[in-house]
Amino acid sequence: MDKKWKIMAVISFLLLGIWTFFPLYYALITAFKSRLEITYWPPTFLPKEFTIDYWIIVWFDRPTLVYYRNTIIASGLGTLIALVLGIPTAYTCARFNFRNRADVLFTILTFRFLPPAAVIIPLYMFMKQTMLLDTPWGLAFIYAAINIPIAVWVLRSYILEIPPELEESFMIDGYSRFKAFIKITLPLIKPGLIAVALLILALSWGEFLFAAVLTTSPLAKTLPVGISEYMGGEWGYEWNKIMATTFYAILPLIVIFFLIRKHLARGLTFGIVR
Repeated sequence: MDKKWKIMAVISFLLLGIWTFFPLYYALITAFKSRLEITYWPPTFLPKEFTIDYWIIVWFDRPTLVYYRNTIIASGLGTLIALVLGIPTAYTCARFNFRNRADVLFTILTFRFLPPAAVIIPLYMFMKQTMLLDTPWGLAFIYAAINIPIAVWVLRSYILEIPPELEESFMIDGYSRFKAFIKITLPLIKPGLIAVALLILALSWGEFLFAAVLTTSPLAKTLPVGISEYMGGEWGYEWNKIMATTFYAILPLIVIFFLIRKHLARGLTFGIVR
């Protein structure tokens, strides 16, 4: 690569970086601006009246800690349920050549792309009948259901990369298939487990529609719903508080991104191996 192409590559990466990170930067500095400065035109790219008041206020004028707790419960439990159900399903679809296996896998995948608006009313009625409406536990089961296809397809791709002969050699020595899976296959797919767990957690963490419709009390609302409460109302759009709470909310997602960046690319091939 000659010098001209290197310069063009550097410029392209810089432009891409600005395109990607400038909205985050502007959102961050907005949280440090006064309510009046946000309305300035042309906008300011550094706060003239620097304040951290809104970073503190959001913890007291709304039950943000409760929203955090609910988000952790719904996302964490939903991820756990999705893995508990997705791991055996992925293993079965990877190791056993049963009838209509391709159709089963395709059907599982279609559930992930079902429009949420198409099922929100039946889910509302179901949650109401089962006493799970307006609870983070009910959200956890929904998040598990909509993310099981991701667990199945991603983990299946990892399992397919492990030669079945490894399990068979241990089964010859007297191991059951289940024990061979626990001792051999499960440790080998650990990167995949980490990747899919953190991916499902991230998707559940930022989910809004189900949380907005199926929760009404502060004891059940999640962070995305809590953030939306700063939009409109008596005080209009409180952009300072919106941005401050948003950054508190996305901080765990930023950590998740750095944790999974080495494993996510291979896992997101959705079962395409070799």
